[in-house]
Order: sequence, then C-alpha cells, then structure tokens
Amino acid sequence: MTISRFALCAATSLAALSSAAHAAEAEPSDTILVTGLRAETSLDTVSSGSRLGLTVFETPASIEVLDGDAIRARGDISIQEAVSRATGITFQGSPGNGNTALAARGFSGHGSVQLLVDGMRLFVASGTLTFPVDPWTVERVDVLRGPSSVISGEGAIGGAINVIMKKPVTDRTVMQARVAYGSDNAVQIAGDIGGPIGGGLSYRLTASATRSDGWLDRNSENQNLAISGALRWDATPTLSFTLASDYGNVHILPYFGTPLNDGRFDKRFREINFNITDSENHFRDSWTRLSTEWQASDTVTLRNAAYYLQSNRDYLNAENYRFSPATGLVTRGDYLNIIHRQDQYGDHGDITIRTPLGGSVENSLLVGFDVNRIKFRHINNSPYGGSSVVDPFDFDPGSFISPVPTTLGFRTLTTQYSLFMENQLKLSDWMSLVGGFRQDWYELERIDARTPANGFKRKYNSTSGRIGVVLNPTPDTSLYGSFTVGTDPIGTLITTSNSQKDFGLSPARQFEVGIKQRFLDGRGSASIALFDIEKRRLLSPDPDNRLITQQIGRRTSKGIEATLALQLTDAFGIEANGTVLKARFKEFGEIVGGAIIDRAGNTPPGIPSKTANISANWRFIEPLQARVSARFVDKRWSNNANTLRVPGYEVVDVGLRWTISDKVAVDGRVSNVFDKIYSTGSNSSQWLLGAPRRFDVRLDMSL
Repeated sequence: MTISRFALCAATSLAALSSAAHAAEAEPSDTILVTGLRAETSLDTVSSGSRLGLTVFETPASIEVLDGDAIRARGDISIQEAVSRATGITFQGSPGNGNTALAARGFSGHGSVQLLVDGMRLFVASGTLTFPVDPWTVERVDVLRGPSSVISGEGAIGGAINVIMKKPVTDRTVMQARVAYGSDNAVQIAGDIGGPIGGGLSYRLTASATRSDGWLDRNSENQNLAISGALRWDATPTLSFTLASDYGNVHILPYFGTPLNDGRFDKRFREINFNITDSENHFRDSWTRLSTEWQASDTVTLRNAAYYLQSNRDYLNAENYRFSPATGLVTRGDYLNIIHRQDQYGDHGDITIRTPLGGSVENSLLVGFDVNRIKFRHINNSPYGGSSVVDPFDFDPGSFISPVPTTLGFRTLTTQYSLFMENQLKLSDWMSLVGGFRQDWYELERIDARTPANGFKRKYNSTSGRIGVVLNPTPDTSLYGSFTVGTDPIGTLITTSNSQKDFGLSPARQFEVGIKQRFLDGRGSASIALFDIEKRRLLSPDPDNRLITQQIGRRTSKGIEATLALQLTDAFGIEANGTVLKARFKEFGEIVGGAIIDRAGNTPPGIPSKTANISANWRFIEPLQARVSARFVDKRWSNNANTLRVPGYEVVDVGLRWTISDKVAVDGRVSNVFDKIYSTGSNSSQWLLGAPRRFDVRLDMSL
C-alpha cells in the first residue's frame, strides 16, 4: 500500500465516523483519567523545546507534546512505541541498544536522537540506553525534531526526546490503578497515588509490574518493574525542594532477529527464537535527584538539580544467524557476553531573568551550566567467537559457547562541563526573536585492561546554537524561521574506541521554516515545517589512499512535515501527521573487496522516505468509546550500497473503552489487527520483526 492509498483509506473511514459522531454527540466528560482521549496536542503547552518556559506556539522549532494519559489510554507498552506515533519518528530498537533507538529527520541511533529525562541528559554507552522503562510513570513526552544540541549538548542532530516523569500533586489526592491481561499471558498490575501531606509536603508514588511469555515459540522471561517516587517540600510560597527516585528492572525478550532465506523473509521462521537456552538481556537502572526552585522575585527564577544515575546491563546471547538454502541449516555466531556498569553524577543549574523594556517590549534571559562525571566499565568476551549450526525445523537451542573468557575489557572516565544561554526578545505582540548558545567541554580517559597501549586521553569541544524569529500575524497564527547548529559524535562519545580517538565531533546545521495554527476556537491545531540539514565530517576512506580514514564525508536530509489535531465534536476527535524526506550521502565512500566504492547519492540505511500516523476516537454511545490508529513506514535500505531493501509496512490498532462510571472503565485493544509481518530493523542476513497480532483487556480505576 502506498502512502497515498493509506491516507485515502484512512480519510474515507474518518469522514464516515465524523458524520456519525454528529448524530451521536454526548456531553463532554471531565474524567480525563478514564477517557484519556481529550488531551490532544496543544500549541499552548509549555514544552522543553526551550528552557525559558516558552510554549510550543512561541518556539521557532518543531515540537510535539504527547500526553501521558493519552499514551496509557492507547495501551502503548513502551515510551518508544508512543514516540513512534509522533511526526517522522521511527522505531529502530533492538535488545543491543536497549530497545530504545529511534530515527528522526534522516538520522538514527542514540548518537543522533537524544533521550532526556526531566530535561537532563543520560549519557549513552556503547550505543545503549535502558531507562526509563514504562509509560505508567510518565507525565508527558516532549518530542523536539531537528538539531537539539543547544538544549543538551552533542548528539542530537535528528532530535531530542524529553521524558517528563510524574510529579507530586499539591492540590488534591490522586489514586489510580490498572490491572490488565493479554496475549501470551501478558499481565500488568500498576498503581499511582499522590497528594498533599501537610506542612508544605506533597508526594507521588507510582509503580508498574508487567510480565509475559513473549510471542516466540520458546517462552522466555519478559518482565518489567518500574517504581517512581517523589517528595516535594514547599518551604515558602517561592521556594521548593523535590527529592525523587526512579528504578527500573527489565528482562526483555532475548530476540535478535529472524534469518533471511536467500535475501527474503521465510514465513516458516516467523515465531522461532534462534537464541540460546540461557540467553539474557537484563537491565537495572536507578536515578535519584534533588531539585530546587526559587522564585527570588517577580522577574528572577533560580533552579538547580543534582542527580546520580546508575545503570547495570547484562547480555548473554548468540546474536547473528545465517540460513543456508543448500543445507537447510542456520549458522549462529556472535556469542556475546557483555556487562555494562555505568555511574553518572551530575548537576544542572540556571537562572532566568525577565525584564520589561517598555511598552510591549520584553526580554527573557536564561543562563546556566551542566556538569557531569561518568564512570563506565565494559566487561566482555571479545573478540566474540563461538559458532554453532542448528536445524530450524528440529531446533535444539543449545547453550552459550565462547573460546574467550569474560573479563574486564576497558573502562572510561568522562567529565563534561557546559555553559549555555537562551534569550527571547519580544519586540511586539506579533514579533519575537529567540536565540540560544551552548558550549560543551569533554575530557575522556580510556583505560584498556587487555592492551594498556590502547588507552588514551582526549578532549572534545562542542559549540551549538540556534537563532529564530517568530511572527504572529494573528493571535492564532505563528510563522517562524530558524537556523541551528550542533554536533554528533563519531560513535558513542564516552566509549570512543582507540581507532576513533583522533577524530573530532561531526558538525551539522539546519535551516527550518514553518507555520503553526490554531482554529475552531481551540478545537483544532495544525503545523507544517520544511527543513534542510547537512552533517559534515563523516568517517570515509581517503580517495587517494584507502588505508587512511579521514573525516571528509557528508550527508544531507531535506523534508516536509505536517501535523493535524481536531476535536470535531465533544464525542469525536482525530490526529494525523506525515513526513516526506530525502536523505542522501553527498560525499561518502566505502571499502568493498579492497576497493573504495562511492556511495554518494545513496540513502543511509534504516531511513524511510515517508512516514504517516493517523488516529481517531469516537464516543458513539455515552459509555462506549472506540479508537483506531494506523502507522505507515516506507521501505528502507539495510546497507550503504542500497542493494538490500526492507519493505515498508502499515500497522493498524483498534480499541474499545466502556466507561462504567466516573471511577471505573474497562478497555480492550487489538494491536496489529491484520497480523502484518514487518521488520523494524535489519542487516544483510536477518530481520528484527515486529510483534504479531495481540490483544489485551485493562481495568482502570480511580479511587
């Protein structure tokens, strides 16, 4: 199905639903907890696209705000599933990267699409992030598309995802619970409680436990535990302290893909888990922070957050599979036993000064700093030998094989300092200038436990900035243009290898123009953005000497994005978005068979040229509310040569919610209704498949 057919079918269905909705219109419900469906994207939400407290409408960038209640009402089981419904965001997760990698605006992976929690950066080690783990603990998710290094430092050319955790409730008591059951014996038990205690104290405690057998033929341990707690003290009306801690313990499905048969998918392999018997993907993360906010005066605000993050990750798998049509057997390799031990200490502070300059002219200035120190140990059995041959139709999973013992490979110590500033100069009611600047300094020391001579020390600098103008020809229209610069690491900065130590960061720039519009008395909003990104200094072989690698590569991405949110009636609403982009290598070579092959003009692997999402909610009878959502991802390439193509896909989910009372609702969902077989990731020999059709039933309660 092409994107045009996809959009046409979806639009026809929605038009029919809309007509019926007018006839069945009901009174609006204030029980957002139960419906979770009236929290459409708002241009008036204060987002993390700027640290100045600007709304989406006021920021010269592309931003979407995903409401936590809406995420949970849809039944999204991960933050990445929720985020991949945003404009132009595609899921590229695998167990190796913690099932968290994403692609945006033609760039992919944690090095280019950064993950933040409450505005604070979690440093990526070996391309892997494993926190946070459950949408139940999340207040909302802000999606900022385009270079975002000015917000959080290097590593955000494609965009930044900021996960806002639930906060203490100061004015009322909140008590919520969920019990759910679904396919593959999936179970969830979750609770959320919070409110004022007295003496200026308030709290929030949320927890969610899930488990399932997994959808592959050999049942595997697949379970999550997420706990989040926060205690707030309002010492005075203008001074508050918040102590918060979050914990995640995750065993994810140890599935690394399905082997291809002569380059094509073989349906006979769909539900076979080719991993070993004693496989493991176990992640434990904890994050504790103390935040302070002081409204020193009507014009001055100071904030500070000190935090400590610990991540422990354990892998034990056979990760590579190749099927031989001649023998009918699968050869397994890459027997990996990897252990990560990571500790991050940090402090973030800023001061905001708002100054009226006379008349309608106002200026808001923020100045701040970030300091982080990251200790990382990589324990492994490199060079990852081990091999076995198995019969897929008489499968014996076997155990872990490795000719090399698992020992400490290397450790790193990274120190990061940064100074940043942002400014909004509001020249009139219809015009403002918004700019930002950030300078980061990194000091990296790598100690190689096996070959001490491969250890090194290295310093990096990163300069980021954004300048933009926002015009409001009407109170409901925002026209903007911006120029942004930022940087990406060559790989993962805190685990830079010896072979990469002599290379610097890869700079990038973006031009963007767009329009944001409110209409229908606030019931509708829309946006359109056009962007042009260029990233330079990619690693590429020297054309005159293939034995020398230089930072001479270049790639670009140009595209258009559009979003639409409509609450047509109190009973019916729709949201839709779409992206069309052209991502290309401009100057880039690859060594194949000892020769340099020019890849200029090719599309980077894993990048679709078109994506689209659409969803509708219809309360056709007062206690019943129906949902339908669909996502489309165009074809992608698996290699730089653009010879291995992964087909595009469309996945449809449906749901029905019965509101028994203002406090109780029962919700059912069927995901991947048409049981679409599709790949979310690939290499030359195997595909990582999305889950088949599944169902779940949830009981939501508010006490």
